[in-house]
Order: sequence, then C-alpha cells, then structure tokens
Amino acid sequence: MVPNLKSKPSRHITFPRLAYSAPASSEVTIEELRRLTLPATKALPFVKLRANDQPLWQPESYWCVRSTGKRDTDVQLGRSYAHKAIAAMKADRNNRLIAQIVQDIIREAVGRPGKKSARGPSPIAVGFLNEISLSVAAAS
Repeated sequence: MVPNLKSKPSRHITFPRLAYSAPASSEVTIEELRRLTLPATKALPFVKLRANDQPLWQPESYWCVRSTGKRDTDVQLGRSYAHKAIAAMKADRNNRLIAQIVQDIIREAVGRPGKKSARGPSPIAVGFLNEISLSVAAAS
C-alpha cells in the first residue's frame, strides 16, 4: 500500500538577483572620456600617431618634425607649433602635453645623426621652446 502522501506546499525561494547597472551617463563622464581620447593633441601637425591608432592610445611621438632647411622659417614654424600646442593643451585639458613634447624634443636632439658638436635642438625646437618660454613669462 502506498502511504498517504500529503503534498507539502512548495516553498518559493527567491534568490537575490545580481545585475550590473552602468552608471547613468553624465556630462562629466562624457567630458572625461573625451579628454582621455586627446582629440586636439592627436590633430597637431607634429604629433605622430601609432599605426591603427585607437582612441585611448597615446601617440607614438609628440615631436616628429621635418626641417625646411631654412633656419628663420624653421624658427617661425616652431613658434606656430607652440601656439597650437598650448591651444591643444587647453582643449584637451592635458597639463602634461608640453612636458611630453619637451621630452620628445630632447630624445630627438640626442638621437639625431650627425657630428657630436652639431647635436642639440633643431631650429624648429628652438622656436617652439622660445615661444613656450615667452608664454610662461607672460602668464606670470
């Protein structure tokens, strides 16, 4: 004989549900992402991007210039690059930009082939550094 089975009410067990909810996008988040992509910096004529550049990647070099062969023209070109770099620094809110450019200017000056006595910053770099110095002095 089959014992009388009473049906027990089934317990409905609820388990906590885990779900990821992304934070609501805000202007601050969007602006921060934009700053990290460095659009103004990457648009500078003397910045060399990596092959297949991605939005959050840093450029390959912050100082990739080619001399025109005329010293005065190169110095003026360097001065115009300084103005563009300052504008990009402000647009991207990247206070490290000028330091990164100066590091690459030094790297380029040391690594440039030629006589040891001829090493040093190129005329374009001299114009750039002079203009940056004038801007810093004017801001003080």
